[in-house]
Amino acid sequence: MEVLRHIENRRLSIPKPNLTMGNFDGIHLGHRAILRQVIQDAKECGGRSVVLTFEPHPLKILAPERAPRMILTHKDKLALLRSVGVDVVIIQEFNLAFAGLEAKDFVQRYFIDCLKVHRILVGRDFRFGKGRRGGVEDLSRWGVEAGFEVCELEQVADQGLRISSTRIRELIEEGDVHLVPRFLGRYHFVRGRVVRGHRRGRDLGFPTANILNQTEVLPSDGIYATYLEVDKRQLPSVTNIGCNPTFGEGLRTIESYILDFQGDLYDRSVLLHFVMRIREEKKFSSADLLVEQMRRDVLCAQNVFRNISTGGPAEMEGGDSSR
Repeated sequence: MEVLRHIENRRLSIPKPNLTMGNFDGIHLGHRAILRQVIQDAKECGGRSVVLTFEPHPLKILAPERAPRMILTHKDKLALLRSVGVDVVIIQEFNLAFAGLEAKDFVQRYFIDCLKVHRILVGRDFRFGKGRRGGVEDLSRWGVEAGFEVCELEQVADQGLRISSTRIRELIEEGDVHLVPRFLGRYHFVRGRVVRGHRRGRDLGFPTANILNQTEVLPSDGIYATYLEVDKRQLPSVTNIGCNPTFGEGLRTIESYILDFQGDLYDRSVLLHFVMRIREEKKFSSADLLVEQMRRDVLCAQNVFRNISTGGPAEMEGGDSSR
């Protein structure tokens, strides 16, 4: 997959670009439907599939107080786009100058001058240009004038519910991670690096990998059945997100106890896939009571893993922490 950046002053030579554009946070099932169609269209006409996306998210520039936390890191978004077979990804810096482009100027500069686009695939609610004043009808009209085709794709829904990154964020942040694959097509994962912790888990007989997250969207505090992925291995684990109230309120941390594992993961890059929430985080009156509960948590997680018919996060496309 070819990755291009900041194309506004370039004349590209991409054969018959079949393009879609958007933020594509999460690469959920709705996104995948659009991407599959773009890839298929490109193959049928002997062109290349192109995704135009933005960095950072537009609201981080236009209204930072309303900007969403991102489901994917930039690195993981690119990896998932590569895994589904996109030929070219264009990463356009979103800044105030870009936001100020009128819709028609945007089409002329990017779609006509830079890309010489062949076909554009968008959703019905697609908006673009300054103040989001451009719509599908405008794009279609200008496409007729300039010689490119505009195709409109119906929104993908599940039992009448529109699949959206916003809804997926809500599910994750409410702790309903077991519902996420229905919309995301995979478990939600958090990318991070294993760092030194207080070593309390080791002292209690449950050594944990303390993960400094790079992914913005985290599940709510609680105990989860998870898979920790490192070096293409998916390791069953039990993960606590919270402030360790039994030992006094501290900073919010992510600590993962890997079942039947011996080894040192310090300073390793990992992905943590969230399968199911086991319980809320609790404060215990003694460390012994906490250890008893941790044993029950492990048994509960083992039961979750036994009931998973998919074999864990191998169902994911692009779920390799080494990428």
